[in-house]
Parts: sequence; structure tokens; C-alpha cells
Amino acid sequence: MNQKVLYLNKTYTCVKSGKKLVWNKGVLVVKPTPTPSPTPTPSPTPTPNVNLPLQGVDCSLVGQKFTTSYGFIRCDWEGGYKNAWHEHRIPVLSNSKSNNYKIVPVTGQTCVQSGDTFDVPAGFLECRYIFGGKLVWMKINSAKNTFTNLLSPSGTEVCKLKNSDIDESKLPANTRGGVRDPFIAAGFPTIPRSTWTNPGVNKALVVGVDFPELRGNDSDLKKINAYDKKMSDEWYSYFSNGKKSYELTTIDYWFHATKSAKSYSFDYSSDPRGVDGNSVHDAVSQEMIDMITKDIDLTPFTTLYIIFPDGEVTLDRDWIVRNRPFKTKEGIKNLNIFGWGKDNELMGTMHWAYYVHEVGHDAPWIGHAPGNGWPFGMMVNQSGISESLFAWEQFQSDWLPDNQIYCIDKDALTKSVVSLTPMEREDKQTKMAVIKLSKTKAIVIESHGIDKWSSFNKNDRSYPGGFYGVMAYVVDIESAVAPPVAADGRSIVDDTGNDPKYPRWAYWQKVDGSASFLADFDFRSGSEPYNRYIATLGDTFTIEGVRIKLTGAGDYETIEITKL
Repeated sequence: MNQKVLYLNKTYTCVKSGKKLVWNKGVLVVKPTPTPSPTPTPSPTPTPNVNLPLQGVDCSLVGQKFTTSYGFIRCDWEGGYKNAWHEHRIPVLSNSKSNNYKIVPVTGQTCVQSGDTFDVPAGFLECRYIFGGKLVWMKINSAKNTFTNLLSPSGTEVCKLKNSDIDESKLPANTRGGVRDPFIAAGFPTIPRSTWTNPGVNKALVVGVDFPELRGNDSDLKKINAYDKKMSDEWYSYFSNGKKSYELTTIDYWFHATKSAKSYSFDYSSDPRGVDGNSVHDAVSQEMIDMITKDIDLTPFTTLYIIFPDGEVTLDRDWIVRNRPFKTKEGIKNLNIFGWGKDNELMGTMHWAYYVHEVGHDAPWIGHAPGNGWPFGMMVNQSGISESLFAWEQFQSDWLPDNQIYCIDKDALTKSVVSLTPMEREDKQTKMAVIKLSKTKAIVIESHGIDKWSSFNKNDRSYPGGFYGVMAYVVDIESAVAPPVAADGRSIVDDTGNDPKYPRWAYWQKVDGSASFLADFDFRSGSEPYNRYIATLGDTFTIEGVRIKLTGAGDYETIEITKL
């Protein structure tokens, strides 16, 4: 207690609050006017004489961070109402200017640290893991090499698992009130909700609302809206292959709520998971609409997004409303309403990613599988690392051209060699290999890596240096139910995100043997390591009589698919 630390020009003091030790609000440190003096001889920067917080100890100022010799320690939100200090161990990567290699690196030779790079003509060498956990240099070209997409021998229709082939008696119990939602389907055809147009255009309105205790700045809001609109437009343009747009109209001034943010929180005394669960938000949503409709004609819009000033963490509500009727000055209007809240803010979610994720459930992508909360896709975690769709989701929406899909029935398979590029990279190369196992099951293989749609580094979230590989999941449309969640809308505590005891439409599959990709994921959701699910060069998957081996890597990945 009474320990003091300096952070962002404020001095914080550890004080007792009830039974807990917390950091106070801090006192601004006024810097004295510097006196010019001769430039000193450079010397190593000393380590600050500060007693750093301990791993796992409670904290109150989410985002507060101290640089350490191993990376940094930060006050992180752990979910619900718990924050704690967490050590983030970030390897120091070398490059051509800072490397410690005694000999010039050469492709195929061993290296030391995954993610190290060394410049060479027309590109660079990167240190990457291969089978057995070995590290070798791989050549990555500045202008990526391309390949000829392998076409499906019998077309892609073969792999469109039909919802009509589902045996209803095999469907697991629905976790949302025990009643089946007709829009929850992982097969074909999809049944979009009434607010979703595909192909075509939807229109959404983005409104900023601030509160008496936290007023926003209009110029900041304008910048936020411009960025979110740009990213949303680019996302739909690429992932829909130009078939779908979600036009955002933004209001670049704050609407002023008359009550505190906390007063809009949900008390969770009722379970919102029922069929009409989103009706529990009607009153507070109407209150917001009453304020907004005075200025804005809501007639053109199917969706309303409501955001708050940065730092607002007291409004605790899973504010998800789908196609509910509300009173506007123009009359009764059905709207989706997606409101910001504590969880989005504490997770460091990007607004535009939240927008895409929530309306994506109207597509309707079930999402939240494979690997709910894992950082490999927009629909499993919009607050993760990759903001790409999974290939099966693109396939369902007819957004992936046939020449970017390799589809084959297991019965017709002998051996196929297919090249793939990462889902996060914008190109026209093959994105998915799919092997139909039965009328209701299929294996999907896709590549993931560091590229445009996984390079945001928001809240220090990023893939480990040197990350690449292919991942495989099994789609089972007879396991398609609403994603399992707790009564407050959050993840179930003991669910790893890929736990087979919780039914979901797809599950990641482990590589044969031990993990080869051994770099640590600093960002992690759930208790299960991701490394066993990532195939590096030489690794294999064996899934229901099919072997998939990664035989080539570098600018893209090449797999060999064999029927055993």
C-alpha cells in the first residue's frame, strides 16, 4: 500500500478500497521548464527503479502498462468484473540491421528465433518453424509468387452440404430457450434474416452517444467514423467479392444522453437467451431512439449502431437487438440495434469489426466456431487478431468464386495437391480445400498468416513472429445450434471454444503428433493452446480416413490430400 508509480504523466498511488488494493485516479505531474544544457554523451538507459506489479494481482486501471526486460506487464480485463496484471513476454526479433548471426543466413539453414528476418534480393528470409519444432530460414518474396488454381474435378456443388439432408432427430438441444431458430444453419441454402440483403446493399446509421459524466469530442468522432467507414467498405468489397455492401451513414456530432451511462446497464435478472430474448432491451433502445429520431429520419436504415466515447466502461449490457419494432417520428420501424458497452471497450474492439460481426449473424453466419474466442476469424472473435471470414462462411454466402475453391468427394479422392494462400491476404488464389465426407459432414482446410486482415495490432494483439500454416476443421451441419453462451451473453467459463461437449457447427482438428509451431501466442482466449492445431511444413492431419500433409511453404502453402 502507498506504493507510487508514474504512468502517462500522472502519479498513481496504491490505496486500500474495502478489502482490495487499487490504484487511485492519479495526480498530474507538472513538468518543469527545461534549462538548456550541453548534449551529454549517450549512455545506456537505466532500468526505472519501480517495484512492478505482480502477475495475477488485481488491478483497476485497464490498459495501464509498464515496459519490462521481457516485454511488458499490463492491467488486463479477465472477463466479467475482474481485472488483473498479466506479463506479456514478447521476443526481440532481429533483422538485417540488428541480427546476431555469425554467418549470412541461407534458405533452409537453421535459425534461432521465429520471426527473425534477413533482407535478400527481391524479398527477405524469415525464420519459421517446420515439422518437429525445428527453425529454418524461408524465402518470402516482396512480390508474392503465384500459382494456377486447381479446379474441382466435379465442380463445387458436390460440397454444398444440404440442410434438407439433416436428420432432425440427431440435432442437439438448442441452448437458446429450447426452441430451434430457423436461421441457425451451417449448410445450404442459407436463410438470411429479413434485414440482410445478399447480393445487394444494406444501410446502417452510426450514432455516437455521450453522457453527463463523459462528454465526447466531435472532431474525434468524425475521425473515428471516417476510419470505421473506410474499413467496413474495404472488408465487404473484398470478402464478398463485390457482391455485398453495407453502407454506413455517420453522424459526426455526439447526442447527449441526460442520464449516466451506468443507468442504462442491464441487471441480468432475466435470461435473454430465449427466442424473444432481445425484447428485454426494448425500453432502453426506445429511449435512445426517442433522442435520435428528433434529428434523424431512420426510415432508410435497417441497422442502428450506437457507440460511446473512449473509456466508457460502466454501461454493462449485451446490447444486441435484432429486427424489433420501435416508434420513430415517421412511424413504427423495425430495426437492428447494436449498442457499444463495457465488454467491447475493455476488449479493445474495433468499432467496424463489431459492426461486421453482429450483422454477420443475419447473413446468417452462425459464427462462434470453430474455436469460439480464438483469434483466427471475424465471426469467432471480432476482438481477436484476424478479421477475415472463414472460407466455409464465404462459401455459404456464395462470395467465394468457384476457382478459389477445391472441392472433392472423399469417395472420388485418391491424391490431390492443392496450393492455398492465407485467408488474411487479398488475392484471387485458392482459399479453401474441402473434402465431402458424407451428406452432412466435410473437412475444410485453409491457410492463415500475417497479412492485411491480421495486422491491426490493436491492444498489442498480433500473431507471433513467423506465424504461418494451414488449419483444418470438420463441418457437421447436424451439430448446428445457437452458439453456447452463459445467461449474461458471455462465454461459458469452462468452454475452451473447441470443447466437443458443447455442440457447434465446426471443430478445429489437431495435427498428428506433437505441435511443431512452438511460438507463444501472447493473445489467448480460453485454456487450450492453439499450437496443436497449426500445421507447419511437414506436418500432417489424419481425419476420418483422409491425410493432409503440408508439403510446401513460403509465399503460399501447398498441401497433399490422400485417401488412406
